Amino acid sequence: MARNKYPEITENRILETSMKLFVSKGYENTTIQDITNELGDLSKGAIYHHFKSKEEILDAVSKKMTSQGIGDLKGVAQDNSLEGIEKLRKILFLSISSTKQAIIEKRIPSFQNNPQLLASYMRDTLGVASDILSDIIKEGMEDGTIPTTQPHELAQMILLHFNIWVNPLINPCTVDEAKRIASFIAETLGKLGIPVFSDEILQEINVLYSLLQDENSY
Repeated sequence: MARNKYPEITENRILETSMKLFVSKGYENTTIQDITNELGDLSKGAIYHHFKSKEEILDAVSKKMTSQGIGDLKGVAQDNSLEGIEKLRKILFLSISSTKQAIIEKRIPSFQNNPQLLASYMRDTLGVASDILSDIIKEGMEDGTIPTTQPHELAQMILLHFNIWVNPLINPCTVDEAKRIASFIAETLGKLGIPVFSDEILQEINVLYSLLQDENSY
C-alpha cells in the first residue's frame, strides 16, 4: 500500500466525517463501517491506522471541537492591555459569537441525544479551559477587578453556566427563558462583586437564541 504523504489531511477527514455521524446518528449507533462507508475511499484498516478505536476517534473529535475556543481563551489571556474582568467579558462575548456563527453557517452540533459526545466535550472544556480561566481570574484578583478567594471554582462555575445553562445546543429554550436565565446569572455574579455580564453580552445572548428559534421554525 502506498504511503500516505498527508496523514493530517486524512485524519481531519475522518474526524469531520465521524463528528457528522456522531451528531446525526448518535455515538452508540455509529460504527467504524458507517464511517468507512461515508468516506467512500478509505478502508477500515486505513481508519484503524490513524485511530485505534471508535473511542479514540470520539476523544479526537471532542478535542477538535474545543480547540478553537481554547485558542480564543489563550489569545485573550495574553492581552496585557485588559484587566481581569475585561478579559472575562471578552471571553464570554467570543464564546457566544462563536456559537451564533455556527448556527448561521449551519454547523450546529446537537448534544441532546448524544451523551457520550457531551461528556467528552465537557471533560475537555472543564480541563484546559478551566485552568486558563482560573489564571485570568487570578489576574483580576491582583488588579482588584475580580473579588474572589476561589478562582478555580469561579472559573468552573462560569464555564458550566455558559457551556450548559446558557448554551442553546444543550439547553434549548425560548428567547424569554434565555433572558431570565442570563439575568439571573448576571444578578448572582453581580452580588458576588463580579459584574461579568455587560449589556453587549446580554444583547448577544438574545440574538443567539433568536437565531436558533428562527432556525428551528423551518
